[in-house]
Amino acid sequence: MPISGLVITFDQTFDDVGETIAMLRSEPTIEIGARDEQQCAIVVDTPSKADDKKIYQWVQDLPGVASIQIAFVGFDDEAIADSSSTTDSAD
Repeated sequence: MPISGLVITFDQTFDDVGETIAMLRSEPTIEIGARDEQQCAIVVDTPSKADDKKIYQWVQDLPGVASIQIAFVGFDDEAIADSSSTTDSAD
């Protein structure tokens, strides 16, 4: 399960950053972190790499988003550990 730390930079000419922040808050896989007039940190926690890419593109397409910088990407190994333990019990 990918967990991504991203920094969104807003277009300086965009006047309604609050609207975009509200849209981000409506997405359950996103947590809002520190923000100011020009940037906002978010954490994205999705069940798969494909879902992570979809959320990244969705954020990029939001009004006023000029760019996204990746600060961190991690993968949860719990699902892998769980699946290996079920094969061990079958032996």
